[in-house]
Amino acid sequence: MRHFWVFTSASAVSKLGNTFLNVAMPWILLQVTGSALVAAASFGVQLAPYALSPAFGVLVDRFDRRRVFIWAEVAQCLLVALLPLLVYRDSSVPVLILLFLIGCGSLTSELTSDFGLIPELAPADSLTKAYSWYTTTVSIVRFVGPAVVGVVIGTLGARAALWIDAATFLATAGAALTLPLRPAPNQGPSQFRHMLRNGFSSFWRLRRVRRLTAALAVFNLGAGAVPTVLIVLAQTHWGWGPQVAGAALGVGALGAAAGAWITPRVARGKGLEARIGIWFCVCGLGGALMLFGSAPAVIAGFTLLSMGEGGMNVTTNEYRYTTIAKDLLGRVNAIIRAVIITGAATSSLVLGATAEIDSPCLWLAPVLAGGVLAWGIWATRSLPATSVPASAPEPPARTSDHGECHDFPRA
Repeated sequence: MRHFWVFTSASAVSKLGNTFLNVAMPWILLQVTGSALVAAASFGVQLAPYALSPAFGVLVDRFDRRRVFIWAEVAQCLLVALLPLLVYRDSSVPVLILLFLIGCGSLTSELTSDFGLIPELAPADSLTKAYSWYTTTVSIVRFVGPAVVGVVIGTLGARAALWIDAATFLATAGAALTLPLRPAPNQGPSQFRHMLRNGFSSFWRLRRVRRLTAALAVFNLGAGAVPTVLIVLAQTHWGWGPQVAGAALGVGALGAAAGAWITPRVARGKGLEARIGIWFCVCGLGGALMLFGSAPAVIAGFTLLSMGEGGMNVTTNEYRYTTIAKDLLGRVNAIIRAVIITGAATSSLVLGATAEIDSPCLWLAPVLAGGVLAWGIWATRSLPATSVPASAPEPPARTSDHGECHDFPRA
């Protein structure tokens, strides 16, 4: 258990750095370019590598996950350290390229940690609680992070925020060095094409996984870039400074922490499919509040939306680990994440465009639209029992009524 908390603490430091990047970049790019679309795109390009995540999943499955995680954190440290040298140049293209490469490192870290290191380090009989503890800890950091970065930008400048971000990745890599080495899973034939094909065939057999993946991709298409667009609205329409904008994002992260914390206690007598429906409803209420367009209503809706996302993350992570064959975890989860996060990347363009419209009720209308469509996809499911790939062990009896997988972008 000690190693689990070392890793959780190290990941929290890394996520703290991510909040610095996700707040500082749209703030800077909006100042430099004056374009809400370019500012929102800074989030989208970081998610673009998720379209290639099946290939990254092969990497995760072929090598020791601790080593992969450490090198991914070191790479992000170096790339973020280059941003202050380029961010105020005439062209934003080099900055967007760097953000894309940083997204590659972030994707590798998440695939390695969420479905590799956490289950390996947590007690086998407490996996749900371990995911809840991990998600709650990270969400609390995301509550503190935006407020801190707002103060840093307001006092020391945006470049200082980026330097601090780079340092957090290095600190996380150092902490990960203390974790135990474990042998890489036995993969049999090691050809890249063979491993990738096995991942896609296994994903295709999980029929309800595909249904939920589609629902969440549609949901993220509307809501994936909400935190970034809130920074844009804070500057362009509400006249807020970085301190207030950061605090508003922190309140949303606190909602996510609350959702993650209460998840093990919500509808305990129901199956996971019913609980997923509950969290979809919570997200839908948040999207409805955002239609009012005023700052208080939008922040309240954002907090409720974040609570739903926090709960959804916890309720679906354990199912992935117990249902997917252990030697396919990286690849299958990478395919799931590719579909879902690609929707969030596209959301940065959708919400970036609506944020430039004069009508407040349209700024975040895609959030509610995507939520309603996603709930419709999930609520009308009528598929037979999930097929488990031949190489996968039977899931434990306690997960036989579970739904499938989920992932939201880490804003």
